[in-house]
Amino acid sequence: MIRMVNVKKLNGELQEYDPAKLRVSLKRAGADDKHIDNILSDVNKILYDGVTTRKLFKFVFSQLKKCDPKTSCKYDLKNAIMRLGPEGFAFEEYIGYLFKHLGYKTDLNQFARGQFISHEIDVIAEKGNERLMVECKHHKEAWMGTSIQIALYVYARFLDVKKEFSAPVLATNTQFSGQVMKYAKGVGLRLLGWRDPKGSNLALYVEKFKLYPVTMLDTLSKEDLKNLLRNKIILVETLAAKSEAEVVKVLGISRQKAKKVHDQAVALCPSCKLS
Repeated sequence: MIRMVNVKKLNGELQEYDPAKLRVSLKRAGADDKHIDNILSDVNKILYDGVTTRKLFKFVFSQLKKCDPKTSCKYDLKNAIMRLGPEGFAFEEYIGYLFKHLGYKTDLNQFARGQFISHEIDVIAEKGNERLMVECKHHKEAWMGTSIQIALYVYARFLDVKKEFSAPVLATNTQFSGQVMKYAKGVGLRLLGWRDPKGSNLALYVEKFKLYPVTMLDTLSKEDLKNLLRNKIILVETLAAKSEAEVVKVLGISRQKAKKVHDQAVALCPSCKLS
């Protein structure tokens, strides 16, 4: 029988442990029922009142990695996107790729002339009669939501350049507060968050288009990741589409390590492998 315990969230709040939510998150990552049942059983053995969500996640991730390495990468997806920082430019590139998959033509870090001043726009996305002003806000911690101040700032910038754009978009890798959601609906500010809005959010699009960031790959060192991001290689699909020799050249690593990196990339994005 599962003991009733509270889990301490990253923001310090306590929340009752819910095995059903953990089951859903593991299922969403692609874990099979047998592995999920075993992991939930193991989790029950280490639970105690006040255990942190970070500790719980690390334990579940390690257990999943033992039995299903490929799925463990997907289970770590949200954290992998957080690791695209801290500079932020990689997240802008990432959002640019997402809009391309949605059928938009994109330009990054371009200046738009406003009524009073010029503004540098993170992503300009165009499709048909739409020309979107997309502003990106990357967070490196899950508990850091996008505040109303950011929403007000983005919309204020849009008001100055509205002759150039059809609508503003605020994109983030975490969540929006209720206040932001209400304000955005009122003024026509489009939102793109981790699970907001329902039916058209970042988590949904990542899985739909297999937009896996290279930060998911545990075969890469921190220095390897820096090299990839420096060379604007953001997506796993880009590595999967390269040959092992190209991976050696890009990262300056051994052929043996390049094979491990390439194999893991292909496992996540098999359709991108060179024929």
